[in-house]
Amino acid sequence: MSGRIFDSFFAPKGVAFFGSIRPGKIGYEIIKSTKEGGFEGRVYPINPAGGEVLGYPVYTSVSGLPGEAELAVISLPQRAVSETIAECGSKGIRAAVIISSGFSEVGNHQAEEELVAVAKKWGVRIIGPNCAGLMNPWARHFPSIEVRALPGHTAFITQSGALGGATLALAEERGFGFSKFVSYGNRCDVGDIELLSYLVDDPETKVIVLYVEGIERGREFLRVAQRVSSQKPVVAIKAGRTQAGTRAASSHTGTLAGTDEIYDAAFRKSGIIRVEGVEEMFDLCQALSRCPLPGGKRVVIVTNSGGPGILAADRAERLGLDVAEPSGSLKQRLGSRLSPHASLKNPIDLTVESGYDEYRAALEEALSEYDAAIAINVATPYLDSRGIARAVIDVARSFTKPIVASFMAGRIVREAVSMLKEAGVVNLDTGERCSFVVSKMVERKRNLERIGFAPLD
Repeated sequence: MSGRIFDSFFAPKGVAFFGSIRPGKIGYEIIKSTKEGGFEGRVYPINPAGGEVLGYPVYTSVSGLPGEAELAVISLPQRAVSETIAECGSKGIRAAVIISSGFSEVGNHQAEEELVAVAKKWGVRIIGPNCAGLMNPWARHFPSIEVRALPGHTAFITQSGALGGATLALAEERGFGFSKFVSYGNRCDVGDIELLSYLVDDPETKVIVLYVEGIERGREFLRVAQRVSSQKPVVAIKAGRTQAGTRAASSHTGTLAGTDEIYDAAFRKSGIIRVEGVEEMFDLCQALSRCPLPGGKRVVIVTNSGGPGILAADRAERLGLDVAEPSGSLKQRLGSRLSPHASLKNPIDLTVESGYDEYRAALEEALSEYDAAIAINVATPYLDSRGIARAVIDVARSFTKPIVASFMAGRIVREAVSMLKEAGVVNLDTGERCSFVVSKMVERKRNLERIGFAPLD
């Protein structure tokens, strides 16, 4: 697919909306989201009833549009979709997002085959059917039934519209943004392969996330994923690990989920980083888009409390990170700058009396020997966590090594967490989650070192 067609999907100058214009109906809600999102292109609602909706004139047919539309968004009943695609083709519209359901996901393969044949005849490319739409927050383009995404640098491609919608809602609460969002539903035409090829050259995308229940054209997909992974991180949530999950995936989108071990091996070979779910995805994408990659797997944990530091160390070691004690010379340097009550093993426990000077000294000295750092602050109400946040920020700015923070917890660290966020330092709720993120960044570093990866054949 040429980039011009993708421009029609993600940055059209005009959009034709086919569907109901009654409040509460999908067609109306998509037009409403488009308007409220601030889309600056031409908006053409189309409905035989005519009239006006949300301040836009409603046209009774696509043939009567006064200007050019590059994209069609269709939420009509299934029986009307193929005919509408033909009308779009005759009007010169070459891209269509089909929200409508009633195709292969309910066993109606004949209707989907007819749709594909009509689209091919008229040269119209399709995302969907049975999808939740797409978004380009940077262009204020929101032809979707889901919560409007904030602008960010993670592209999210999802086979499940519902999971995509829930992810967008969670992301909004966390202040997490997206460069692009695509729900492709039944994937009758445009799918993962073409979307990956487009996003690798998208300047607003730094990390690409896939939610998949199954993969079609497997060998071609892996070749493209391998090429894309050599340039940008590709993170995958693959559903259907168990027999129950595989059965559910098959009935959800009609996908053959396949053997999970095969997916694991294929993802490793192509450089795709696999995560278990949405929470891990959020954590990892923040780190991959904000932190430099570690040079190796040696990680130091700097904390002011024993318990959370130990839990982080346990998780780190189970995930294959090296949580070795500092060398003798490092212990000597740390001893000269820290309280005599500090523990100079790993975790380095600064004790509850520590502040800016102690955290800065510990992180600076330790990063001369380690590849990455986890900074844990377990706050008490009478201590000011903002000074510790400043120390973490100052060290993060002066090193090209990753520092991931965990400031615990609630309202007493709220201001400090805001400072970290504003400075671009990743802060997670627990040290264990920091350990997970660092382990996956090490995996990403190793993937890049074996470019172009092992042969797939």
